[in-house]
Amino acid sequence: MRLTRLDIGATLDLPDDLYWEDEYARTGVRQSITPSLRGAALVQVATLQYRTVTLRPWAEDAAWIDRARLDTLCAWAALPELEMTLERHGHTHHVRWYYDGDGRAIVAEPVLYAAARTHYWRVSLMLMVL
Repeated sequence: MRLTRLDIGATLDLPDDLYWEDEYARTGVRQSITPSLRGAALVQVATLQYRTVTLRPWAEDAAWIDRARLDTLCAWAALPELEMTLERHGHTHHVRWYYDGDGRAIVAEPVLYAAARTHYWRVSLMLMVL
């Protein structure tokens, strides 16, 4: 799996054992139902213009990355308009970062916490296909 920045062409290899958690979890349709004053249903339906790509480790011992790759990912995630390509299982997707309500696009957990710098991290990446 590989992320490539479209602005400068830099690439970053990611573990192949990250799985696309929400690949089949959505239809892309949003619906809002509000009752009118007389009790009728006011229905609004729209198709989303993006698709989320949440990449997560499939197991505790999967998808470890070293600190250098984590630092690179964090630097890239600090660029909110950054457009990239994600190459995954023979398919290429045009993506950018997807920030949650707390402004996070990356969730990183140390594999083994130590007082010294932790060398390996388990990461979840939040992206969106444009």
